[in-house]
Amino acid sequence: MSSESRINIISKLPPGFSSNINVNNTTYHVQTEDMGVKTSRIVTRVYLKGEIVSSKTSNYSHLGRLDDFEVKLVELMKKQHKTVIERFMLELSGHGKEKIRSDYVEKVKKLSRLGKAKSALAMLKTALDQFPEDPFLLSYYGHLISAVENRPYEGVKICRDAIIRLDNSMPFGSEFFYPVFYLNLGRAYLKINKEEAASTFRAGLKSDPNNRDLLWELKKLGTRRTPVVPFLHRDNPINKYIGLLLSKTFRA
Repeated sequence: MSSESRINIISKLPPGFSSNINVNNTTYHVQTEDMGVKTSRIVTRVYLKGEIVSSKTSNYSHLGRLDDFEVKLVELMKKQHKTVIERFMLELSGHGKEKIRSDYVEKVKKLSRLGKAKSALAMLKTALDQFPEDPFLLSYYGHLISAVENRPYEGVKICRDAIIRLDNSMPFGSEFFYPVFYLNLGRAYLKINKEEAASTFRAGLKSDPNNRDLLWELKKLGTRRTPVVPFLHRDNPINKYIGLLLSKTFRA
């Protein structure tokens, strides 16, 4: 195992730090942020290909009355940033060949893209034995039991619960992951109500208007996308021109 870690200051007020670490030829991004004095929380997250694989939150309200508050806050953030990196690397080392959550997610996504839904579902069941509360795994599981095992009502419930778990575990920044969660929820709805599925896909587009997977699902349903500029009619030349550009990008 090897690692390369360097702390970079990404902002000053509020302060933030980021690092890239390399473990077994895999690069992880670690980011520590001050969420503001209103919450008095420091959050450190470890990302792999844009998805959170580990996180730590701490409270710094006890520093509020100190004269050197800003200095102490930066020191606390640096310490947490370094500790999370060290513990994460130790955790990977302790797992050996055991998969971590992100490994399962990537494998499930790959199998799904290859049309091997049954294999993806089997992989998820193994993953959930190890990570039963993980919202990402639960979201994919809800979609796949609907599609593979014809259990759409249970699948929809699991996908909805996964979104709630995401919001509870990540009070700030969860909207970044909404597109994939609404994609899975919409796919779970397909066997129950296609209108509800389309509405769910559109909800995901609010967070990522150009998400190809969501747009593709809507296209298969034969539904028309909300105009790019909502307050203008869809036949307005501006909407037509921008829509044409996006369409070319989508087909590329």
